[in-house]
Amino acid sequence: MFSLVNRNKIARHDFVVIDSQFPQKEPLGFRNTEINEYFKKINNFVSYSMFPMKPGGEAWFRHGYGCSFEKFQENKKGYVSIYKKNFNEILYLEDDKKYRIKLAYTFFLAETYVLLPFLNKNKIPFVFVLYPGGAFGINNKSSDEMLRKIFSSKYFRNVIVTQDITWHYLIDNNLCQKSKISYIYGGFVQFKKGELIQKKYYLKDKKTFDVCFVAAKYSKNGVDKGYDLFIKVVHRLSRSADNIVFHVIGGFDENDIDISRIKKRIKFYGYRTPDFLVDFYSKMDIFFSFNKPSVIYDGSFDGFPLGIDAAFCGVGLFVGDEKKMNREYIDGEDIVIVEDDEKKIEEKILFYYNHPDELYKLSFKGSRKTQRLFDTNFQIDKRIEVFKKFVKLRLIENKG
Repeated sequence: MFSLVNRNKIARHDFVVIDSQFPQKEPLGFRNTEINEYFKKINNFVSYSMFPMKPGGEAWFRHGYGCSFEKFQENKKGYVSIYKKNFNEILYLEDDKKYRIKLAYTFFLAETYVLLPFLNKNKIPFVFVLYPGGAFGINNKSSDEMLRKIFSSKYFRNVIVTQDITWHYLIDNNLCQKSKISYIYGGFVQFKKGELIQKKYYLKDKKTFDVCFVAAKYSKNGVDKGYDLFIKVVHRLSRSADNIVFHVIGGFDENDIDISRIKKRIKFYGYRTPDFLVDFYSKMDIFFSFNKPSVIYDGSFDGFPLGIDAAFCGVGLFVGDEKKMNREYIDGEDIVIVEDDEKKIEEKILFYYNHPDELYKLSFKGSRKTQRLFDTNFQIDKRIEVFKKFVKLRLIENKG
C-alpha cells in the first residue's frame, strides 16, 4: 500500500506536472506519452495527481477534476506494473500540505482553471498547454472569462498553443500578451518508429480493404467525431463492394446507431491499448474522421488532423476540416480532406479502393510527414525550451 508521508513538511520541487488523469491504471494516450518522456529526460521532475477540486464561478461546467487518494493508489499500482522505475516520482497532492514548487505544468483550460486557486495559494509559477477541447471554445464567453482569470494570475508564466486558430484567437481578442504565448504545432503519438509493424497491403497481403473509425465517445451518436456520418458511409460502401470491412475502436457499439443491415460488415473493439493499436493500424487502409465544431459546447473544436496515431503507422487519413485548420498537409497528396457529404466521401474512398497504389503513395507521404511533425523528441524538446526560461532543469543526457 502507498501512504501519505511527511504530511506536515513542506514539499519542495523544481519542476512538476499536475494532472487529473495521470497515472492511469491502464496507461495509454498522449498524456501518458508526454509525461513519461519528462521522466526520461529530466532528473528533477515529479508528477502530482490532483485531489478533487471544483470549478469557480467563471466556468460553464460544474464537474470537478481530480481523484481520491484511494483511486490514485489503484491507478499508480496499475501504472507502475508497467513503468516500475517512475514509482518514487509519482505523488498525490494534499490540500493541507504546503508546497514550494519552482514551476508547474498543466494540461487544458478546464483543469488549469480548476487548479488555479491551489497554484495561487501556494505561489506556484506555472505554464499550461491550451490544447483544443477541455472547455476552451472560440467566442465562448465563459471560456474567455476562465482564460482571463488564468492569464491575470501573478504566477502565470506562459501558455503553449498547438494550433494556428488558438494562437490567433488569443492575440486577436487581447486575451494574452504575445510574449507569453509559445506556439508548438502538433502533439504526441503513442508510438515510436521502432515499435511499428510492417504494413499489410490490400491485394498483396490481404483480401480485404479495411476502413477504421477510432474515437472516444463524447456526444450522442458521436456527432462531434463524425461517427454518424461514418455509419452513413458504411451503408453506401457496403452496397458498392463486398470486401470492404469496417472497424470501430472507442466508446461505440451496435446500440448507438441502427446498423442492423450492415452488422456483419462492422467490427467493434471497445477501447484498446497502444500495443494493440500498433498491430491494428498495420492492417488498416483508411482512417475516417469528420470532427464537427460546437457540438460538445459552444465554440468547441478538435485539433487538426485527428488520427495522427493512425497516420504515424501508415494509414491514409480521410478527415474533415470545417474550420480550415490544415496548415501542414496537402489534400490529395498526403491526406484526403472530406466534406460533410456521404456520397462524395463514398466516391473518394471508392477511387482509392480501385487504385490502391495511389492510396499507398498518399499514406506513405502522410506517414512520413506525420512522423516528422509529431516526432516525440521534437515535441518534448520544444516544450523543454519553454520550461527552461523559468526553471533550471537537470537534463538526462543520451536517454531516449
